[in-house]
Amino acid sequence: MSSDRRRRTQQTRSTRQAASGGQRLTIGGITAAVIIVIVFIAQYVLGIDVLPEEEVPPPPVASEAPSGNVVPIDGGIDGGWFQVYFTAPINTQDESRFVGSPVENALIRAIDNARETIDAAMFELNSQLVTDALIAAHERGVTVRIVTDGEHGLESPETTVDQLEAAGIPVVSDGRRSGFMHNKFFVIDDLYVWTGSTNITHNGFYNNNNNSIMIRSTRLASNFSHEFDELFRGEFGTTSPGDVPYPSINVGGTQIVTIFESEGDLPAEIVRLINSARVVRFMAFSLTLDDLLQPMQTRVQAGRLEVQGIIEASQRRFLAPLFCADLDIRQDGNPDILHHKVFIINEDIVIMGSFNFSGSAATSNDENALIIYNQDIARAYLDEFERRWAEAVILPKTIFDC
Repeated sequence: MSSDRRRRTQQTRSTRQAASGGQRLTIGGITAAVIIVIVFIAQYVLGIDVLPEEEVPPPPVASEAPSGNVVPIDGGIDGGWFQVYFTAPINTQDESRFVGSPVENALIRAIDNARETIDAAMFELNSQLVTDALIAAHERGVTVRIVTDGEHGLESPETTVDQLEAAGIPVVSDGRRSGFMHNKFFVIDDLYVWTGSTNITHNGFYNNNNNSIMIRSTRLASNFSHEFDELFRGEFGTTSPGDVPYPSINVGGTQIVTIFESEGDLPAEIVRLINSARVVRFMAFSLTLDDLLQPMQTRVQAGRLEVQGIIEASQRRFLAPLFCADLDIRQDGNPDILHHKVFIINEDIVIMGSFNFSGSAATSNDENALIIYNQDIARAYLDEFERRWAEAVILPKTIFDC
């Protein structure tokens, strides 16, 4: 961790409102100049990781798989530089059973392995195990900073954020504004990013259908650290600047696009992908954006696109435009909540994160999303889609007056 960042984090205080020096190389001649130009373009223009990353800590989640090989792990898959996790709802309010979630366990391992910094932006927090892990990290000298939602994170009757404050961890909330600080991401040691749809709560881990991914990349971590710093300064919603240090990066041959809302334009990116897709599958807590509905409807009716979608039952009233357009839509079968926010394009692109496909997510909330171009990751999300599709409810033709 740089001295500037250490000084900055040490000077922050709790509030509710609010390269390196490098080694010199002697390279002469035209060949060396060409190499330097190529590296500069790849590294800083295209965002491709071509420079070695040395002296970094081991992955917070231990992996026996070399980069490029995918192996199953408890709750998901391990690709070496990434791990993907899905919840397996047990649908209970019995607190004695709120142990053993592979997703919760993976996040705790990541926190436990942090060496220098943890920045966490959490919409909600009531997982006692995660709370304890954050406090333990703080007590062993890790710089921990928290951003949360004012209403659902700081003031919720079930929150454990107050325990973090009592332990001396600085906490910033977005107060009482119309939008939400809806993120659920962690940046660990400026190297690992954890993000997805999973709220850090009992329901998030044990009752709702959710997904999370952890990625090892300094450039992705730089993107999320940059966003976190804005939030920690109190720049929420549309007041947050729209700059992202590395909008598109390449990690292990995988392109990853980072978008933060409401200062970004994720709907436009999704439409671009829909307009060139053969097959679109989605799992959505909410899907109310006409910007997304119309392109799917138009291309399906023209015979150019196949769509399958699962919508959370409590949002069924918003299904009419999709259902009446003859899209293959089902209502989820979870007695609690289908909380995914996922689009799968063809068999090789995944759009995931905290972003509900709604107007408030696009115009007032603080959200994050990744567009990941990777067949193995897409396959994992397709497998989750198939599990949810199998338990989903087929709606009768008479349910809407089309």
